[in-house]
Amino acid sequence: MSGHSILYLGRGEFAADYLSELETLPCCTYLSRSNTLELPEDASYVVDLVLLEIGPLITQSGQSLAELIQSLDPYPVVALTQKEHEHRGIAAINAGAQGYICVDDITVEGQEAVFDHAVQRSRLQHRLSDTDVTVLSILRSINDGVIVVDEVGHVLDINPAARSILGIGPRMQPDPTWEQTFCCIDGEGKSYPNAHDLPLVRARSGEKFANQVAIYRKPEQPDTVLSINGQGLYDGNRELIGGVVTFRDITEITHRTQLLEKRAQFDELTGIANRGLFLEQLSRAMGRSQRKKAPLAALFIDLDRFKSVNDTLGHDTGDAVLCDVAKRLKKNVRIGDFVGRWGGDEFVVCLEDFGEAGNAAAAAQKLLLVLSEKYHVGNAEVYATPSIGIALYPESGDTAERMVKAADIAMYEAKKRGGGRFQYYSPALNTKLAQREELEVGLRHALVRDEFVLHYQPRIDISSGRLIGLEALLRWQHPRFGLLPPGRFLPILESSGLIHSAGEWVVETACRQLAGWQRRFELPDLSMAINLSHQQLLHGRLVEVVKKALKDNALDPGCVEFEIGDSDLVTKRSTELDTLKGLRRLGVRLSLDHFGTRDVSFESLDNGFIDSFVLDQQLIADIMENDSHQRIVRAAIAMAQGLDIEVAAEGVETVTQLEFLKSCNCDLAQGFLISRPMQPEKVSAVLRSEIAGTSLLGRGMP
Repeated sequence: MSGHSILYLGRGEFAADYLSELETLPCCTYLSRSNTLELPEDASYVVDLVLLEIGPLITQSGQSLAELIQSLDPYPVVALTQKEHEHRGIAAINAGAQGYICVDDITVEGQEAVFDHAVQRSRLQHRLSDTDVTVLSILRSINDGVIVVDEVGHVLDINPAARSILGIGPRMQPDPTWEQTFCCIDGEGKSYPNAHDLPLVRARSGEKFANQVAIYRKPEQPDTVLSINGQGLYDGNRELIGGVVTFRDITEITHRTQLLEKRAQFDELTGIANRGLFLEQLSRAMGRSQRKKAPLAALFIDLDRFKSVNDTLGHDTGDAVLCDVAKRLKKNVRIGDFVGRWGGDEFVVCLEDFGEAGNAAAAAQKLLLVLSEKYHVGNAEVYATPSIGIALYPESGDTAERMVKAADIAMYEAKKRGGGRFQYYSPALNTKLAQREELEVGLRHALVRDEFVLHYQPRIDISSGRLIGLEALLRWQHPRFGLLPPGRFLPILESSGLIHSAGEWVVETACRQLAGWQRRFELPDLSMAINLSHQQLLHGRLVEVVKKALKDNALDPGCVEFEIGDSDLVTKRSTELDTLKGLRRLGVRLSLDHFGTRDVSFESLDNGFIDSFVLDQQLIADIMENDSHQRIVRAAIAMAQGLDIEVAAEGVETVTQLEFLKSCNCDLAQGFLISRPMQPEKVSAVLRSEIAGTSLLGRGMP
């Protein structure tokens, strides 16, 4: 380190001791003093560094600080101040000084570093073109961080914004090795393997780059993520003399983006992959399987009777069980296999490279046992068994979606056999998959092609035998398979999201038909029952659709009844409840469907929502031989009478069944004994006969 010939400008009132010591140090080969703030005429012969006293003397000179420093050009200027007035030194830097020293708080080494830095910085500035000097002066005042280095990597300038972003104090001057540690970690948290990839090295090498994401790491300080731009600095002859980088802090944006990406890819409740991410992972796994000719299987897992957990213990307990299921799955698959949540209580697993095909069954059996163990939630013990479907690649499908669908179909076969077991996908099931896909494609055009039709099944008052209403039942006139009942296509409508548009069509069509019959046959009390799925209750448009249908057809809302499931009433989720409340405000009736064969909460009967419930036809089918079903029906009707709730029975096929229901004071009945579902034209004929005095029940009985 060479010594400097130094000129001190100022009165030396607070710097006397400092100057006396400075003359004894190797960094000072010569020290001259001037009480004025002007350069002596012979300065060029004896001076290579100016020490400028920052204080009242400058104010008395009549010049601004920036003007004074500019007048000392071309010499590098280091401002002198005291620690209690350190802000004056920082102001001098902003006004153009190359550095500053607090005379009462400086070490010998620190002083030498400031002097050398000031000289190097001044030399670079004088080599810059006028354009680059202007640009650098502008960069000092912007909100982005700016760092300037010379051709060998010495940091010559750090603007205030950079110091603030990086947490660097105003007097801290990086050492020559700093360019090797500044942002040496890339945006993914890995160290750059090559020094030429470092931002400051790239810039001083003359490379122009933009938006390099890197991490600035400092001990005992959180990582800062920076977006960095850089380019070389050139002198008037276009020779490379250094580089400059500008950067901004994108830590918060990065964290927010990562959070959004995680939410988009991972299930919010369980933390495992969601449907979209699992399909991506499965697709990549299928590519690996094809290249390596290694086996691969997709497992579809559904918890048996999980609905009863939610209904009896609450959704919080159900959610806790689902989280535990996810943990057990992750813990009991091998490294390399992966799991995801498909939705609700449905989970998916991918098994890779497991050897013989039978090993997939062994893995499924292991998961079957693990998931069947009791779940501890608070003080409750919950039991749930899984049904598992297994699809092997490539026999079961050539895309991730087909693989999952195949495993889903196999799972349903396992569930049909009683649940708590696993089932392989088979060629016979493959035919079902192909038909399902054909139906799904057809459903997307069914409304446009006017293929949906409504059939209507009459409902009678048991005590009088009079026809008092009808239930609207959706049918699909498929161009290849003929007239299809809802059981063939309703699950596809719900899983594909098409249930909303189809459901709106049903509401509008049924209300229009009811209004037509009421006016034509002068039957103002004729009612219409319409089924709603859970998915429809989640759609905000439903209430408006019903409101419009009632208004357009001038219908009394009390003549329209919507049949819904029990879980749609006991759920505490605001969307479903808001929809039900909206329907109640319209004045339509709400009926609880399939009563008596599912888990039913008394809350759903005593919450003010329900006007009636429908006894499930499974209860009615063997009611004369099944004493248990008889007791259930009697108890249900008695309870309904106590709550002033109307009771209807479905699936009435014999006179003895009807007589039993009549003895129990059941209100309404429908079924094949009375009439099969019929087209609108036949309904008109029946209504005409009713008016003429010929009851539907009388015609149907022997």
